[in-house]
Amino acid sequence: MRLIEGQLIHRRYRLDRRLAQGGMGEVWKGYDIQLGRDVAIKALRGDISNVEAKLRRLRTEAHNSANLAHPNIAALFEYYEHDGIGFLIMEYVPSKSLADLFHERGAMEPTELLPILIQTARGLFVAHSHGVIHRDVKPANIMVSTDGEVKITDFGVSYSTNQEQITQDGMVVGTAQYISPEQAQGRQATAQSDIYSLGIVAYEGLCGHRPFTGATPVDIAAAHVNDPVPPLPDSVDLQLNQFVMSMLSKDPLDRPADALVVARTLSRIERRLLDQQTALNDATIVVPSGKRIPRVVSSAPHMSDAAKPGLPGHPRQSPSAENNPQPHPPADRPAGNAVWKEQK
Repeated sequence: MRLIEGQLIHRRYRLDRRLAQGGMGEVWKGYDIQLGRDVAIKALRGDISNVEAKLRRLRTEAHNSANLAHPNIAALFEYYEHDGIGFLIMEYVPSKSLADLFHERGAMEPTELLPILIQTARGLFVAHSHGVIHRDVKPANIMVSTDGEVKITDFGVSYSTNQEQITQDGMVVGTAQYISPEQAQGRQATAQSDIYSLGIVAYEGLCGHRPFTGATPVDIAAAHVNDPVPPLPDSVDLQLNQFVMSMLSKDPLDRPADALVVARTLSRIERRLLDQQTALNDATIVVPSGKRIPRVVSSAPHMSDAAKPGLPGHPRQSPSAENNPQPHPPADRPAGNAVWKEQK
């Protein structure tokens, strides 16, 4: 069965535009004519070999995604099979991926990157709480909307502790650039494996490049296992630096206990960095070149001789008042051409 534009699936979902195509399937932007909303449709190709094994994997993705209701996880609406083709009907996320943002911007400011990492960690914690390990956390699977909302996508190689294993022992599952050392060695992935992969995403966002490269995926995976993680730049906040490096520990037991710890720790770091940035902005005045800050002159109200302390007609102040005069009201902030430095 060949899928074409305008085709109606399950008498409900219209195929509008093909978004991507791979060796195993294709993804379409579709439209739910019953509920009047855009959807994403992931379809297994019918012309591939070993269709039953591929269908089993698609069913696994549907099973693992079905109960993951969270704002930071793309929702699964329905799973449907027809003529040997499986269809996943999912929430359509009209956003750029974090991979797109990295490509456009390179390294990101921590205050821009941290909200993305925090939301991703929250979504992962919900998945882990349901026994689901993503196993392929990477920028391409983290969608970021224009208002900063994050959606984790593609649980296609996810693993659930509540289901029969569909990958053989010793089989490497994941993307080499972001794979954890234990996955690279063919061992079972855990929640700490996803935390390591998110640590690689954090490292890339802070540096503008990934920690390990190689001529082949095998070389890169081997580097995750054997090579020490190159240090982050000295310009990265010390606490943030140390925490990201803890996420990248070779031993899963040395990584943060769970993704909620990751989200909460990064949230505290974000708040501190924002407070520091606000304090710096409030304390800094930018004056255009060649301009002068207008002088602010203040004076005490004029008093007649009769009203001066110690003279007839005026009660003498108490010693405490004499020794501790009240300060004048604060002068207004500079006006005219002086402006407050904007947050970058």
